[in-house]
Amino acid sequence: MTRRASSLDTPALFAGDAARGLAPVGDAELRQLRLFCVVVAAGGFSAATAELQADLSTVSRRFKELETRVGTRLAQRGRSGFALTPAGEQLHRAAQALLASLQGFRDQMAHLGEAPAPVLRLGIVDALLTAPHNPLPAALARCVDSLPGLRLQLLSLRPIEIERRLVAGELDAGVLAAHAPAAGLQQQRLYAEPSSLYIAPGHPWFERADATITRDDLALLGCVTDPYSVDLPPHAQATVQPGSPRADSIEGVALLVASGRFAGFLPDHLVASTPALAGWRRVHPTVFSHRQDIVLSTRRGNASPALRRLLRELEQVSPAA
Repeated sequence: MTRRASSLDTPALFAGDAARGLAPVGDAELRQLRLFCVVVAAGGFSAATAELQADLSTVSRRFKELETRVGTRLAQRGRSGFALTPAGEQLHRAAQALLASLQGFRDQMAHLGEAPAPVLRLGIVDALLTAPHNPLPAALARCVDSLPGLRLQLLSLRPIEIERRLVAGELDAGVLAAHAPAAGLQQQRLYAEPSSLYIAPGHPWFERADATITRDDLALLGCVTDPYSVDLPPHAQATVQPGSPRADSIEGVALLVASGRFAGFLPDHLVASTPALAGWRRVHPTVFSHRQDIVLSTRRGNASPALRRLLRELEQVSPAA
């Protein structure tokens, strides 16, 4: 009697032309899938170039090569923006699951024969230490005390990289400014961080009263852009002009502002607690000063024991508001 093939059988699973094109999956295919996930997390080719350390034409070409390989269009791109097709959404889910499984396999192989120790992998943005209401140090201390042998891994990363690694299963949690989370991620508020637009002594406007600085002047301000500029309120983003100087960290922003030639958005707590920044002034604080929620971002679904412990400890030590 002939047995009917189940939809879970290997031949059925890999019956499509696109699936046959991806089997077997080797290093080249994994690189293509990682590039695909970075582009999706960034929301388009241009935004992904910095993370991929490749120019726009290279990113576009490699994305098209993946589309050719799977035999279908994965995303619409153009004046209306970047959006996954249904096939692209399906591949994105599959790629996320595959990359997360591979990372889990690597973690297990690294500790074969050992009793598994709890691991907590955190991605963090920079300039968190001086925030007065940051509950993370106290929560981590309680985690270390309550989980013997806990292995902590902290990586200082840009927001887009934190989310990419979370989605890929390479991080357990990330600390970053609140914004619309990537698919499959959720956020828990930690505290609010006030920030302002600063200039340093030597800047041409340092002695000018805010009332004399017009909107036309602001267009010529030379405001430093950084990985967090995309999270600024709309009225603050208006100060960022094409060709503005760029920095890849808050410290980089502060360094350029210290030159006396540029303005930059900085956390108020960093300026107040850093002697080298003493005397810097805020530009139009009633207009440009704002508060951003700092959040802990995690994947939806099951959490590791170490992450569950961190979440519990954060509930104990977080400020009420």
